[in-house]
Amino acid sequence: MAEQEKQPIRTRPPTPEETALNEWFAEQEKDPSKTLEEAAKQIIHLVSALYAVVFGILAFADNPAYLGLLMVRLSGTVVVLTYLIALISALFVVMPRRYTYASASQSQRQVVFDKIIERKANLLRIAWISFGVASIALAVLLLSILFYF
Repeated sequence: MAEQEKQPIRTRPPTPEETALNEWFAEQEKDPSKTLEEAAKQIIHLVSALYAVVFGILAFADNPAYLGLLMVRLSGTVVVLTYLIALISALFVVMPRRYTYASASQSQRQVVFDKIIERKANLLRIAWISFGVASIALAVLLLSILFYF
């Protein structure tokens, strides 16, 4: 076999778009927990605001006639409970938690870091799914009231 000469691989300089994309990914890798926590805070704000709407609709003191409808009661219950699940899940994302590891061990720190990110991502996923279900139930609630009148 003849020895083949190794040819250097020629590359072109990255385009501005590629450079911007690389910088964006580098920024995301610096603190992935921050992105998850910001999303959780957004859910907390949205749920808090929507709870005011839900409890305004389900004004128990006035006892409006539409509260007698089964669909309003069921969808109202689903809205309140699933928004609560979304709120609690999002709060657990931003809530500080103690983790133990050997400070001198880089591998233990990496394992703990991966667990933190996985835990926050899973809780955020639960929050978003619950938020979506609650929002659909809120639409059903509003439509049930609109078609009642």
